[in-house]
Amino acid sequence: MCCRREVVILYRCERYVAIDKPPDTRIDGGRHDEKADEPNALALLRRLLPAKTEVRHCHQLDYATSGVMLYALSKKAAAAAAKLFEARRVHKSYVALVAGHVVPADLECSEPICQDPSNEFKMMCGDRDVVWPDDKKRRKHSGPASTSFFVVARGTYKLKPVTKMSVEPASGRRHQIRLHALALGHPIVGDATYAPIDPLDDRMMLHARELRIPLDDGEKDIVVRAQDPFCPDLLPGLELDAEEDLRYLSQAPPRMMTRGEPASD
Repeated sequence: MCCRREVVILYRCERYVAIDKPPDTRIDGGRHDEKADEPNALALLRRLLPAKTEVRHCHQLDYATSGVMLYALSKKAAAAAAKLFEARRVHKSYVALVAGHVVPADLECSEPICQDPSNEFKMMCGDRDVVWPDDKKRRKHSGPASTSFFVVARGTYKLKPVTKMSVEPASGRRHQIRLHALALGHPIVGDATYAPIDPLDDRMMLHARELRIPLDDGEKDIVVRAQDPFCPDLLPGLELDAEEDLRYLSQAPPRMMTRGEPASD
């Protein structure tokens, strides 16, 4: 399991702060007692901010997923961000390692997602009108979903074939990327919920790489980018087609843009 328990501030302005959330870390204290003693991202962030700073999370990021996580520094800023997320005006992109060598290079999955009737925590690909025709509570986070997958590089991880992919969800259903990768026959490496478990996997290989937020006040978009952790020089045991991966990295926009000073090293 990943043992890093610290956060890096990627972006900060008067209204928002964004961090690089470690894997296997809750975004806040949560409502479940079984992980109450584990450090959460909000508590770790508070250590880096002035005392009594108001901080509210703006969106969700799975416990096992790492990467860009946005927090608001006021109730008003949180409400403004919530409206943008609900209107699907926020662009999110991820990077993932999936099992096997993916062909063709571009894939899309549009399977609807709903809560799994056999497990309250899990979701599944399925039509909510069939699975939950009358249960409004369980229909709430269910519905149409679409995810685009683009091959970055093929290679091996600990001698097993893998493909590094850039992932762009067009909707924001719970566990959407994980379920759509599974539906395409290429589950995310290290996904303890939906994929076969390999004791050699250190973490789930899904990372929120970029968050782009349009602002309505005439300012430029906020764009926050986290470092890609799925590179051979950062992830022991990973070998990728260097030419393909280099092409992907060369197309990357700047890590941070506009509205706030970059965090100091």
